Amino acid sequence: MNDKTKYTLAFIAVLLIGFVLGFLVSGRLIHNRINRMQRYYTPTGFRYEIRRILRPTPEQWQKMKPVLEEYARKNRENMMNFRQQQIEFIKKLQHDLKPFLSPQQIKRLEKLEWHRRKMMKNHRMHRRMYPPPNQQPPAKP
Repeated sequence: MNDKTKYTLAFIAVLLIGFVLGFLVSGRLIHNRINRMQRYYTPTGFRYEIRRILRPTPEQWQKMKPVLEEYARKNRENMMNFRQQQIEFIKKLQHDLKPFLSPQQIKRLEKLEWHRRKMMKNHRMHRRMYPPPNQQPPAKP
């Protein structure tokens, strides 16, 4: 093999390694952002994020804690209401679209709903296995 071929292969190898590393780093960064967003919608995560952002003194924290607990509860209720509204919205959309769809399209729509439910179930299982920080895992039966 001549030098030109060696340099070309080395360049391609470095380029591929760079793509793989970039892909992995990008995926990890996105995963961390999504986790932080999801934690924000749990009462513990909400309090943690506010505390992380504000960095209150211990005296401030003691005064702020009751207010934050109330707003953490309201934030969670708001998120659950939004999820329920979104589920109802999608069901209504599917119901209103069905008259215009072919049998194959209806099957695809039902498959999409099945995948959504499976994803939600897996998410709930993941939340049980890996609780947010400062939260105890559920007791085993």
